[in-house]
Amino acid sequence: MPAAVNTTVPAAAPPAVPLAAGRPKIDVRNLHYATDDGRTILEGISFALRPGEILCVMGLSGGGKSTLLRCVAGLAKPRSGQIFIDDDDVTALSEDELARVRARMGVVFQYAALFDSMTVFENIAYPLREHTKLTDDEIEERVREKLSFVDLEPEKVMDQMPAELSGGMRKRVGVARGMANNPEIMLYDEPTSGLDPLTTGTITYLILKLQRELGVTSVVVSHDIRSSFRMASKIALLAEKRIAFFGTPEEMTGSDDKYIREFLGGF
Repeated sequence: MPAAVNTTVPAAAPPAVPLAAGRPKIDVRNLHYATDDGRTILEGISFALRPGEILCVMGLSGGGKSTLLRCVAGLAKPRSGQIFIDDDDVTALSEDELARVRARMGVVFQYAALFDSMTVFENIAYPLREHTKLTDDEIEERVREKLSFVDLEPEKVMDQMPAELSGGMRKRVGVARGMANNPEIMLYDEPTSGLDPLTTGTITYLILKLQRELGVTSVVVSHDIRSSFRMASKIALLAEKRIAFFGTPEEMTGSDDKYIREFLGGF
């Protein structure tokens, strides 16, 4: 991506995105988000994802991408608008009701956000102990299953501390923890940030593997254009608080819009 990008937003930026065929898994309608001091971060955000689709959210730094992800996860409350996860509007739920919806989601934070004082096993087991009634044996079986899914050998890594792992291994453990509860939705905040190209390819492959083998619906916040284009069913480009583009990677690369061409640079 070029170091500097013209911030003129396309004049025809759509206020809403047509729904995909079938009932959406995630349906965001006219979302507005502002900080406590009144600064608007997101304005009129609308999009819908079908089950199994992967949405990559792109845009300049500070453009509201991570805020949008936190709103979808129910971790930030918008000023107005609705966010439906299946039939549940997360903007109108109580904390107890939100907990029920969040149990259907997995979140992978930037830098994996593992608990430094816990082993790999304890990190992945944590959401299972908190949100399920699985026995210790069932938890161990689930942890081994998830580590194997992300191509880590359980016997080698379960007793290791996060500080002993490479950056790529920490990211994979973060994915394993996010999917511990067998979620229907995965949310990723910069999952390939700071990784070398080979490890970036591994994380991209894992996100696609979750989609293809388990039908997981994903929202991925990323600055990595190449990785996003490899995995995305849809791309949402945020600019000036709004969605400046929503469509397939092929539609984005084929666009003649000046802002989109400059954002993509030499891709």
